[in-house]
Amino acid sequence: MLPTIPPMRSATRHNPTQRAHTWARAMSMLLATSVIVLLVLMVLSLVSSPNPLPSVIITAGLVLICFFYAYIFVLPDDLTSTATDRTLGIASQLFGYAREGFSPSSMEGACVIILPETFASAICVTDGQVVEASAGEESQGFGPGSRVILAETQQVMRSGEVSVLSDDSSFEAEGFPSRFHAGIIAPLRVGNSCVGTLELYYHRQGEIDQRQIALASGFSDLLSAQLATFELQRQAETSARAELKALQSQVDPHFLFNTLGTIVSLIRTDPEKARSLIIDFSDYYRQTLGDSDQAVTVDQEVSQGMRYINLMQARYGETRLNISTSVEEEIAEALVPPFIVQPLLENSVKHGMPEVGTLHVGLRAFEIEDGIALEVLDDGVGMDEETLSLLFDPERRQRKRTGSHGAGLALTNVLSRIHFFFGPDSHIDVESAPGSGTKVTIVLLGEPRGTLVDEEEPHVERPDSR
Repeated sequence: MLPTIPPMRSATRHNPTQRAHTWARAMSMLLATSVIVLLVLMVLSLVSSPNPLPSVIITAGLVLICFFYAYIFVLPDDLTSTATDRTLGIASQLFGYAREGFSPSSMEGACVIILPETFASAICVTDGQVVEASAGEESQGFGPGSRVILAETQQVMRSGEVSVLSDDSSFEAEGFPSRFHAGIIAPLRVGNSCVGTLELYYHRQGEIDQRQIALASGFSDLLSAQLATFELQRQAETSARAELKALQSQVDPHFLFNTLGTIVSLIRTDPEKARSLIIDFSDYYRQTLGDSDQAVTVDQEVSQGMRYINLMQARYGETRLNISTSVEEEIAEALVPPFIVQPLLENSVKHGMPEVGTLHVGLRAFEIEDGIALEVLDDGVGMDEETLSLLFDPERRQRKRTGSHGAGLALTNVLSRIHFFFGPDSHIDVESAPGSGTKVTIVLLGEPRGTLVDEEEPHVERPDSR
């Protein structure tokens, strides 16, 4: 059942902003009338009598009216503008803390900002069980980590409503500062759940009025909204990480068996080559099954792609698969998402390999304005326009069930990684035509959100080339 909306006439009658504008128009008319009357009187006094005293008095009256007009109309606008700027500034500062979530450090900053804006002597934020942060007089008595001892806190957590404490018995709890005899407890909500409380403490009940209650409620709503935003972002990041982990754990059994079969066949005929492939195979899966939350350098990502190509060349032979690489020195240590180059190389081999002849693949990493780009170019069979249009549309691709399903799935997964680390402005450009090959360019703008690589890539001694 929808809530009943009050009649518009009733809402308008009690609108304080409209009443203020009506009062301002009435005062303007009154002042204008007064000025006209005084001017008429001054003219009459000058015409009827040469005595300048009445004119001086009337002029002084006009000056006073002008000052009164400036005070009534101009000054309130300035005060309103200042108050608005201050409110927006406070909201911006609170967002800077609340964006870090419901933690002692972030809530301590919020307490320090909110307390001077009220008449309260102390403030604290709790999670319903423990004090997360506090500030003001005797706040060390209920500092971070202290157990919540006011029964009203639990009541607000259950009801989700603002509570005003005016009974001294409410504060008769062991360990609570005896100087406080009044308070306001407001809930902090995320969705339909109450996750904590914002509490203001006062020396006397007389210090609490409707303005203080409105401030406590407003600040709690503001913090709640920002905490809800943080929670949504956290859930989105958790979901993205889970998707990346799921992608990372997918091992192509055909690739695994084919590679092992190739290595087995080389053990007798070319043991050194088999040993080299085993090292590449080990390094490849160590990197693939590693930490997908960590950004890697361009050199590391290109090396991972080359391990895959080495394994594919062992399977198809260098007469069927040839690759060239180019990495600009300036960006060799730049950070990129892991596991984004290998899927593109795999697409080139799987979907671009011609029935006869050699597939040439080029891998480039170069600097662009505001970022870097990684490009995989092949001269394979290419794609038509319809296939291109379905690459980043999984639903349409599934309905069409075209032969590009695998390629599109890989590109979609790579795009998810790019957006997770670099945001939505970074993207993938694909150019292709039947018989003319395919060029896929990953455009990474800005800085990645992943942490720096703290450890060097594990080094395994490679066999001497003989």
